[in-house]
Amino acid sequence: MAESASGWSDAGHREGFAFVGRQDELRAMAQALREGPSVVLVEGEPGVGKSRLVREATGRMEGPGLGVLRGWCHPLREPLPFGPVMDALRQAAPLWGSDTVLSPATAVLAPYLPEITALLPAGEDDGAGAGELHQRLMRAVHDVLGALGPVVLAVEDVHWADTATRELLLLLARNPPQQLRLVLTYRWQELPGDANVLGTPYRRPVGVGGADLTLAPLDEEQVRELAASAIGPAAAGALGRQLYERSGGIALVAEEDLLVLAERRARAGGGMSLDGMRVPRALQEAVNSRVALLTPGAVAVVQAAAVLAVPADEEMLALLTGQEEDQAEEALVEALEASVLVEVSPGRYGFRHAMARQAVYERIVGPRRRRLHRRAIEALDGQDRPALVQVAHHARQLGDTVAWLPRARAAADHAIGVGDDGVAARLLRELLADPALPDEERTRAALEFSRLAVRSLDPTASVEALRLIVADPALAVAARGEVRLNLGRTLANQGAVDAAGELERAVEELEGARPELAAVALAGLSMSNLVDRPAAQDVAEMERAVGIVARSGDPVARATVLASRVTLLSGLGDPLADELLERLRASGPDLEVQRQCARALANAGEAAFWRGRDERAAELLDEAEELSRRTGYQLMEEAVVSLRIELDVARGRWAGLQEKAEAIAPDAEGIFQIDLLVPLAELDVAHGHWSRARRRLAPCLDSPYREGVLAGSAVLGRLDLLQGDPPAAWQTVQPALEALRHKDVWVWGIDLVPVAVQAALACGLREEAGQLTAEAARGTDGRDAPAAAVEVLVCRGLIAAEDGRTDEAVGLLQEARVRFEALGRVHRAARIAEQTGAILMALQPGVAAGHLQHALDVFTGLDATTDAARCRQILRDSGQDRPAPRGRRAYGSELSPREREVAGLLATRATNQDIAGALSLSPRTVEHHVASVLKKLGTTRDHVRDALRT
Repeated sequence: MAESASGWSDAGHREGFAFVGRQDELRAMAQALREGPSVVLVEGEPGVGKSRLVREATGRMEGPGLGVLRGWCHPLREPLPFGPVMDALRQAAPLWGSDTVLSPATAVLAPYLPEITALLPAGEDDGAGAGELHQRLMRAVHDVLGALGPVVLAVEDVHWADTATRELLLLLARNPPQQLRLVLTYRWQELPGDANVLGTPYRRPVGVGGADLTLAPLDEEQVRELAASAIGPAAAGALGRQLYERSGGIALVAEEDLLVLAERRARAGGGMSLDGMRVPRALQEAVNSRVALLTPGAVAVVQAAAVLAVPADEEMLALLTGQEEDQAEEALVEALEASVLVEVSPGRYGFRHAMARQAVYERIVGPRRRRLHRRAIEALDGQDRPALVQVAHHARQLGDTVAWLPRARAAADHAIGVGDDGVAARLLRELLADPALPDEERTRAALEFSRLAVRSLDPTASVEALRLIVADPALAVAARGEVRLNLGRTLANQGAVDAAGELERAVEELEGARPELAAVALAGLSMSNLVDRPAAQDVAEMERAVGIVARSGDPVARATVLASRVTLLSGLGDPLADELLERLRASGPDLEVQRQCARALANAGEAAFWRGRDERAAELLDEAEELSRRTGYQLMEEAVVSLRIELDVARGRWAGLQEKAEAIAPDAEGIFQIDLLVPLAELDVAHGHWSRARRRLAPCLDSPYREGVLAGSAVLGRLDLLQGDPPAAWQTVQPALEALRHKDVWVWGIDLVPVAVQAALACGLREEAGQLTAEAARGTDGRDAPAAAVEVLVCRGLIAAEDGRTDEAVGLLQEARVRFEALGRVHRAARIAEQTGAILMALQPGVAAGHLQHALDVFTGLDATTDAARCRQILRDSGQDRPAPRGRRAYGSELSPREREVAGLLATRATNQDIAGALSLSPRTVEHHVASVLKKLGTTRDHVRDALRT
């Protein structure tokens, strides 16, 4: 088609709009996709241009050497395995080479990808359960993508992804085939409650490239440029301001206006104006102005597509409109040529955007809309595998509660059966919100929703819904008890203070009618790690729960109590926990039983870490993560991520750890957030970011659980000591010590007891220090708690040093250091070496320097800036530091040793006050050093880390 003199096509809307305002993002995406493996995330509000960016980038790369596969997620989805990715793989046939060989694992894809059945190896259906089939399909998809060679897999609108698809995409992002380029688009505002695009915080693994892109609306000049490509420069100059104001810079809205303008110009000729045109700012009018230009047959097809709400094939559209095949095809072609509908995937048609679909839907008159919904139900019911979620949706839109309730019930049951908690929870919420729901159905929906809530990644929303349910006076007592039980368990996952109260009330409500669930509630209370409950009470109530559930034939209740018992006994250091864990592993293949096993593994892993069995902890956490992934237990996967951070901090695996934890912490909730804040504060203390450490620890100390009270108090007390305030440290640890005595679980006193003893000795409280050490020794005797036992040695060494028994003190501390090194806790061992050096400095400076130098080397290797600076300061003050090269008096443009210390702290974003405290310098001296560092590095405070690396 020829262009006019003004340089634009007479049918500009059919030629396409110019690509404007995204050149930087296009370069970034192209760079990220140049080599695999890579993962690109594109975020932006509806209509901002995410899909266009992906098309531009992949279109410029698509060729003989690189294939592009595309899939879309939809808001009204069926709980079918990995639908968007399967849709994309159906496009892969042209990419297969003649010598391509697929692994035997891919045979499981045959029922889902008939288009490539001939390429798949033969395999038989062995009747695998839902969980096992889920894992096999994931592996098969991974293998197929790996066999394709260089390929881009673009999945759009991931905010609508079902749980299974999100899990598969997470697998591909974390462990991508070597030549895969994964591109995901999403809207941040519409992500599920966890606010993570992949369901869990994601960081690219080492060796995986990519980019995180966020698209902002176009500015006025870019909208004018967009307009010029459709209606010419002259008209764009005249209407550009109005177009920008009407669209707000959202490309899709501007394009809709421009399509109408171009269509009017093509039909009527002459000038163009927005004045008087029935296209207001809202996208609704812009879309329907174009629909109004279609023939009645094409309008019918468009309205049918709007009612269906998901992309549909020609046959389905024809069924809804009542048209013959030829008529429906002609009408569909007209709608496609007018860009009202698009081919979303091969052979399936819908709207370019959900906003456009909604705009058409809201303009369909009532009787016609109802007729289309009824026809949709008839058509969907006639399929071999009815789309239950869609059928329920159409029944609800009819306002026919009698028809909707059983269909919604069936859809929810199906979603629960295949493990799609997201779809199931949404349907159950809709059921519970309907006042016409019969009492029996309401009770059933409430119970099932509460069971889903326990493992929800959005506990806040779940808690609010569960509180409304338990407040319903019409709910039977036993049903209320079960819902309250699940409310208590959900609150416990959040670390909420009132979790215990809800569990106690649940026991009362369940004891008569549902004793097995009363046992579950009792067991939940017993393993809750609440510091205000004595361990003896926990053990007694757990035994009571075990006795009750032993009389039950409910395998899930038995497994739940057993998992809680493993958790309790692991935390107490009781060897029986390992035997019980083996019993739970062999409890059977039931999905919920396996999830309870995953919970027990994760909790036992955490307890092993607290006791100092770090290798064992790592093994258990690995097993817990694998089982959680296999059973779709995302909440426990989240827990394992947090627990691994704690383990890595203790074992000195600090490289990139702070950045990883910082990225995860904002999305973590409840007890999982506490699990992250304490190790982050530990890193802050070592790096000299002391004010930030105090801010992190504030919410931890208010927690009713051991993770916050005990570990948080230990870190804060040590920080008080480092800042030269032993009385503050002694006061800081008192609530935690009181809780430890009340709980009587001294294996949890790792780091807390030595900090308390050191503070007591510094305050002249020798007797209190001795008493505390004796209590800890008695409390850890006979327990499987090597870390706590070593801490007792440290306390005895500190007391011996205070009493003047230096040789004994050094011997005890040396033994403690060696044993911590054997456990793999290198940072803790180095701190003991530093204490040993400080004790010996006045008597044997040379020997002391050896201990301090060892600690300094470890701290330097860990990039523990403040710890290293402290050791250097002691060595310098005693004259035992390593001498500088002779004759060197000035450093010129290089950083001096002191400036390097300051630079290291600046790299952690420490304030001047933090630096002064960490290095024992005056604020004025720090200001001088900071200015010198920034000048020599030629950078700003925000970029010191990059400058040092360079």
